[in-house]
Amino acid sequence: MKLVLASKDDPAARNMASRLLELESAESLIASGRVRLVRFSGEATELSRLPEDAEEVIVASRHVAEAGMPSLTVHVPGKIEERRLAIASPGTIWRALRALVSARDELGLPHNVSLEATHHGPCELSVPVTFVEIGSSSEHWSDPRAGEAAARAIIAAVGEGDDLKNALCFGGPHYAPRHTEIALRTNFAPGHIFPKYSSFDGPAIETAVARTAGGVELFILDWKGLSTEQRATCLEAAAKLGVKAVQAGKLLRQPKV
Repeated sequence: MKLVLASKDDPAARNMASRLLELESAESLIASGRVRLVRFSGEATELSRLPEDAEEVIVASRHVAEAGMPSLTVHVPGKIEERRLAIASPGTIWRALRALVSARDELGLPHNVSLEATHHGPCELSVPVTFVEIGSSSEHWSDPRAGEAAARAIIAAVGEGDDLKNALCFGGPHYAPRHTEIALRTNFAPGHIFPKYSSFDGPAIETAVARTAGGVELFILDWKGLSTEQRATCLEAAAKLGVKAVQAGKLLRQPKV
């Protein structure tokens, strides 16, 4: 059973939950028990317990940014410097991101759509966790069209059967433009994203690989978006773990997959 969590204290989550219940595509999934919508009190970043039958969690949430620009984002939670990472489901992230773009375009929204680097909690849940967020201000959180776009993405995210290759991504800024582009143009599905501003080491990378559902087939490096030391750390970890490492630019120069 896939669990969709929406905090009653979060205006964006309330918006998404309401729009979700209006979608015909969600009716059969909820009726069959394959998807359950759970409203709760409190902050999603502090979740520590789930129903025993939950196989995966998708969290409907608000996104806050000082710039205040309208946005729709997807990411895995985790605290990189502490080596505390949630379990990533790259396929869920890949499907959600693509559905956000499709819904944004169909609904004529001005929102920027992107992946976000791994950040905040919860980190210790025993099943994969993905955040789908509306940003970046109270005006945007309550926008019903943005809520519908995010709700569509949540339903798309619980699908299966895509021929995907799981990737662990490194480098670039918080909104990960290179990794976002790769997810939109190829069948490489990003899980955790370690941005340049984070301080990570070999053990953190090993934790990210271990905390990726289905394992990791590829390390994708935003080469210019990494320091020399960070590049070396990634390549050393790839060699140790037997995972191929490739520069993001090379993937983007290949024909679309």
